[in-house]
Amino acid sequence: MVSTPSPLATPAPGSPEYETARRLAYGFVGLAAVTYVLIVLGALVRAHGAGLSCPDWPLCFGEVIPEFDFKIAFEWGHRVLAGSVGLVFLALGALTLRLPTLGRAMRMGLLVSAIVLATQIILGGLTVLELLASWTVTSHLVTGNAFALSVVVLARRLLRISGHLAGAAPASQALRIATTATGVLLFIQIVLGGLVSSSYAGLVCPDWPTCMNGEYFPTWTGIQGLHLFHRTVGYTVVLALAATAYMARGHASTQRWLMLAAVMGAAQACVGITNVLLRLPVEVTALHSALAAGLVCTVGISVREVWRRPLQVVSKSFAEPR
Repeated sequence: MVSTPSPLATPAPGSPEYETARRLAYGFVGLAAVTYVLIVLGALVRAHGAGLSCPDWPLCFGEVIPEFDFKIAFEWGHRVLAGSVGLVFLALGALTLRLPTLGRAMRMGLLVSAIVLATQIILGGLTVLELLASWTVTSHLVTGNAFALSVVVLARRLLRISGHLAGAAPASQALRIATTATGVLLFIQIVLGGLVSSSYAGLVCPDWPTCMNGEYFPTWTGIQGLHLFHRTVGYTVVLALAATAYMARGHASTQRWLMLAAVMGAAQACVGITNVLLRLPVEVTALHSALAAGLVCTVGISVREVWRRPLQVVSKSFAEPR
């Protein structure tokens, strides 16, 4: 028996706040799309070796708008887009919080997203100031994906509040555990991917399916061991996604996301293999990052769906000011 958690109060259908929730939801959907583009652009900056094209922060060569070459334009454009994402998030958050019932329903999610955004900004500066240290690059990648997921969750919550997403039956405890475990595995894999990239370990195993010289696991130490760990966890994630999608049959709000994640996971494994065999071409590296960000969002939505709390509609007479 799955217990039903206490519901959260939301605006009544037909109230001004109810209609505003729909418009704000579309705003957050747009912001999530731009954040996704920002993550892919960040991967392209990395792949082009442009991460230190602006050697200072927050300015670039001490100027707001520096003289451009290809790499400087890449890095500067990434910074400008990141700043725009932050400003739009603050504007949407302020518009949400000014409405009493809607603000109460959304404030915790907005607070968490704001903390993640602030952390990402700090890590972006440290990535430059610490000269692309492995820990800063990896943390920047992980936090950027976490912010994108938080915006997606905010958008979906507003869509539910505005009646554009139907409710679903509670998930079984087994599905909750399996989906959460898959999410944890994916998180570990994203961290490992960041470490492999920032340690320049992408080609320390230049062959596939073996690592090198016909050996599958020549060592588990150093950057070669890191690469092998990344491969092994990657295979495990693909299997976990397939198994969890199978378990989700009948739970409509989760099944479609886990099915999509399973397909993306298989595609991601193929792209990772291609990345090695073609010696890390920029386009394939960017696609690898794009699929990883997509997996974070789809699996994150699935975890949220199996654990989500029901909504409680506030009566119109209570929601409207007297």
